[in-house]
Amino acid sequence: MPKPPHRRLFFIMGGCRCIVALLLWIACRPATASEIPWDQFPAVYDLDEWSVDWSPTHGLIVEAHRIVRVNRSAGIEAGHLRIWDTFFQRLTSFEGSIKDTLGHVLYTVGLKDVRPEAPFSEFRLYSGDVVRAVDLSAPQPPYVFEARWKIEIDNPFFWPDWILGDSYPRRIASYRVAVPPRYAIRYQQVMPSLMRTTEKQPRREVTRWAVHDWVPADPAADNHTITPLLYIAPEEFRVGSTKGRTDSWDALGRWYWKLTSGRLGLTKDQIRAVDQHLGDIVGVRAQAAALKDWVSDNWRYVAIEIGLGGWQPHSSSDVFENRYGDCKDVVFLWVSMMRARGLPAYPALIRARNPLQIDPAFPKDWFDHVVAVSIIDGDTLWTDPSDLRYRLGTLPPSCEARWALIVGEFGGQLAWTPIRSSEENRQIVNCKGRVDSKGNLEFDASITSRGHFARMLPLHGNFDPMAAAAVVLGVASPAIQASVDNVSALSADEVSIHIAGRITGWAVVEPRRMVVRPKLAGWMSSDTLGGRPDPGWVEFPMTVYDTLIVQFPEGWSPELWPVATFQPRTLGECGEARSFSDGELAVVRHLRWDGTGRAESELRGLADVRKSYREAGNSEWIFRMADSVPTRDSTAKTNDTRDGAGSKGSGGSGAGSRQGSSRIRSDRI
Repeated sequence: MPKPPHRRLFFIMGGCRCIVALLLWIACRPATASEIPWDQFPAVYDLDEWSVDWSPTHGLIVEAHRIVRVNRSAGIEAGHLRIWDTFFQRLTSFEGSIKDTLGHVLYTVGLKDVRPEAPFSEFRLYSGDVVRAVDLSAPQPPYVFEARWKIEIDNPFFWPDWILGDSYPRRIASYRVAVPPRYAIRYQQVMPSLMRTTEKQPRREVTRWAVHDWVPADPAADNHTITPLLYIAPEEFRVGSTKGRTDSWDALGRWYWKLTSGRLGLTKDQIRAVDQHLGDIVGVRAQAAALKDWVSDNWRYVAIEIGLGGWQPHSSSDVFENRYGDCKDVVFLWVSMMRARGLPAYPALIRARNPLQIDPAFPKDWFDHVVAVSIIDGDTLWTDPSDLRYRLGTLPPSCEARWALIVGEFGGQLAWTPIRSSEENRQIVNCKGRVDSKGNLEFDASITSRGHFARMLPLHGNFDPMAAAAVVLGVASPAIQASVDNVSALSADEVSIHIAGRITGWAVVEPRRMVVRPKLAGWMSSDTLGGRPDPGWVEFPMTVYDTLIVQFPEGWSPELWPVATFQPRTLGECGEARSFSDGELAVVRHLRWDGTGRAESELRGLADVRKSYREAGNSEWIFRMADSVPTRDSTAKTNDTRDGAGSKGSGGSGAGSRQGSSRIRSDRI
């Protein structure tokens, strides 16, 4: 008996739903390891293991094991390992090897090959810490490198979080933690898909987190993308005889205040010296600013971090007499001076070296720098006494838009530091110049800098015009011969400079062509726009307008100059325009960025900016000499011929040559 039509339609519709659901499941399910095109990535971590053994009295022992396949040259950055070497963190062993794809060992490296590379940053210069680095790479990919190393950390409450510092995929990545059974740890999984296992062993409990076949969401992102996986900290810790807890910011602040408050205070003679320095300065805010400038200008930055010196400042009275100290020393000195005058001031712990924001919901020792804060007339005034460039009420870019832990008698309070807007950080550069046939540039530039740009200029102490030109133009000082005839402070936070001079080798002259490369093109370089010599120069909200007008020798015209006009994500405005007419090159570049540049959500946008500028700015600009314009060699040959024909009337021959030259140039124009 045939089924009724409505029943057949019901079964057909049900079958269609099943097929659609199956297709959606196939499309949305995570790719299996066999389906991931591992060979298409520049580099792949086959293994990335970390192990942390914790002792509440002796600190941590961290061991790492990596096996990385480098498929093509774009992935060689993975083989450049950087390991921090600080006053409490020591590299004790290292073994590395490079193999071909068949497993044959090409060469090996050991601990002696891990060399000091450079101070990590301006803050690393302060504390004397360095980065040790080793290259594990073969002349030609593909190849495989393997590395094992061990680090001892003499800090019982510092815990390294599990963070992926690049955008290369991981086939197996794990993080293992071993602690004594009577001690507890706190953790927060930033990546919910982590697999966690626990195991009880004699004298310790072991917890392991792992992730398999992890692929970045945007494989084309900048290599320096940071991906946090796990935050971890001990619930209780001890530094010296001072116990602390990490279950709240208030508890962490109370521990730090108990450890450091005894270092505050000045002698009577020192207080009299403070009063004498202030003299007739009227107003609480003016007095606080004068004390900040006094400390910043007269106390040298020297870090002596012995024993508890990494966490506990030296006595303020000793720092006053010695005239030197590290960040926390000068902060506590300024706080002592302020309190001696009856003004409120407090130290504040902040994370300045790492672009990744701390998590305000997870208290722990995130911090690597100390600044200060005062509340005057209802205004919260932040300051960094260790940085002489910034006045009271302002902070360097690395400390803006950051969480900071203010500590005092009240305990600890988390606060957000302010940030300047893009209009407050503005630089306008107008430059005109003429390049000669040897590629040297005679230039005349006017620069108006505001905010961070003004603070970055070397205006303190003896003003060096070459150094100022190098900062603004982004060219190495030896290549510049410059004079500054006008330096004027338009306000406390804005500077106007007029610079005129000569840049040797601005363009490289080759046979019949002239090449301008970014490293010699001053502010036209992606890596030096605004005087920032680092590829990550977009660190704060900024407005930049750069205009360059260069007159080329007669007969030269552009052959290759890639146009860079783009609109990366998170940017308010960004672009460049170029024109060439009548032997004159005109370039206008503008950038306005209103993002903070510090939060994790902005990091990918920053990567887009850096990548776009590198792609556009690192290309050569090539200018070609017209075929009708004689080169120096051809001119010499013409002169030789004319001299040889002198008996037939060199004067008439010379006139004919000049007329021919004029006619050719008229035709060309």
